[in-house]
Amino acid sequence: MNQICMSCKFFKIEDEFSGYCKKLSKTAGDDKTGKHIVKQDDSCGQWKDCGQQYYIRLGWIKAQQKQGRDKNPR
Repeated sequence: MNQICMSCKFFKIEDEFSGYCKKLSKTAGDDKTGKHIVKQDDSCGQWKDCGQQYYIRLGWIKAQQKQGRDKNPR
C-alpha cells in the first residue's frame, strides 16, 4: 500500500480533496482552527496504516462526487 495520507491512521477527511493530520495538528496547526491541512496524496514520517478505514474513506469520496454530479446534471 502507498504511504499516502488517505491511507494513514491520523488522517481526518474534510472534503473530496483534502483533510487534516490529527497527529501533526497536535504539535503545530497551520490555520486558525489549529489543523494541519494536507492533501490526500501527501505523505510524511508519521504515517501509520489505517487498514479498512482507507476503503471507507474512498467510498465516502466517491459518494460525494456522485452526489455533486447528481446536483449538476449536464
